[in-house]
Amino acid sequence: MSDITVDDHGHSLYYEDTGSPPNAEDIYTTLMIVHGTGFHGQIFRRLLPFALQHYIRLVFISRRDYPGSSAYTDEDLEKINTDSAEMNNEFAEARAAEFARFIKTFIEKENIPRASSDWKRGGIVLMAWSSGNAYTLPLLSYADSIPGDTRLFIEPYLRSLILFDMPRWIVGALQLPDALRDLSLSEEERVQRFNIWVSSYYSHKSLASRNLADLQSVADDDPSIRKSTYEVLTPEEIKETAYAPPSTGSELAFRNGSPAIYAERVRRAIFDDKLAKYWPRAGVDVVWGEESIWVVVGATWELQKAREKANEEGIVGRPLRFFMIPGANHFPHWDEPEMTMKFFADIIDP
Repeated sequence: MSDITVDDHGHSLYYEDTGSPPNAEDIYTTLMIVHGTGFHGQIFRRLLPFALQHYIRLVFISRRDYPGSSAYTDEDLEKINTDSAEMNNEFAEARAAEFARFIKTFIEKENIPRASSDWKRGGIVLMAWSSGNAYTLPLLSYADSIPGDTRLFIEPYLRSLILFDMPRWIVGALQLPDALRDLSLSEEERVQRFNIWVSSYYSHKSLASRNLADLQSVADDDPSIRKSTYEVLTPEEIKETAYAPPSTGSELAFRNGSPAIYAERVRRAIFDDKLAKYWPRAGVDVVWGEESIWVVVGATWELQKAREKANEEGIVGRPLRFFMIPGANHFPHWDEPEMTMKFFADIIDP
């Protein structure tokens, strides 16, 4: 448990690290995981017993405004509490710089092995879950703004970016208001309803139609159906894994940018041939749960359509792959950790 300074103002990101796998060969893969809204790195702790057997080093990173990491400054918050696309982009670009510096410093500090020559082992895979993707995707969107020495240093290590259960608003698609925006409720009620909604299990009519009407938006009120993850967490587990304040604060503010801002950010990250020359071997993997919330399935569809459009326009961009976790909701790392860790290991080290 430690932190790394990520800018010249002394702000830092807190992280927890399993260390290198015991009895591992000289090369192993480091998987850095960034959490979503309302939960921090401890929500991934059930993966720990299964990671080292796959020779994967896990690093849980807490984003700014979460326990252990620096809070956002008033200047930071001003950029996301306005309608200015320029200021929203400045905020996102600063997050890209933070993660680039974190990765570089961690590599230097821990002597992380480089990626193998066939790009199938070693190095670093950066994965964000849920809304955390809005903070890691800019690393690729603004790769051209990362200081050249940092960018070149990272290149032999950064193998891929995993977009794990990413919601629609991050790809620039309109999203219906959720409980976090319901001002008729107290903050505690807003957070609780959101957490139950986001962690329920859904039976979607079709996962291939690309018709939002085929996606279940409200979980069945049926005692025979598996309860939401949040409802089976004990009060102690909630205390240890969740952190509510940003949910109705900085998290909600960052979502208020216009859809066009986020759509452009995705285009730059994945479907821009000029930007893809930076970290040219770093691909993007989209991972989503079969029974996750509708906004995740919808985001996957949007990215599939964007890939098809880019192909028609002759845009190569970055390698993009799609993977579905069978039977998974939005929290498979908690509900089915052994299966989930193996699933990610198979993607990371094929």
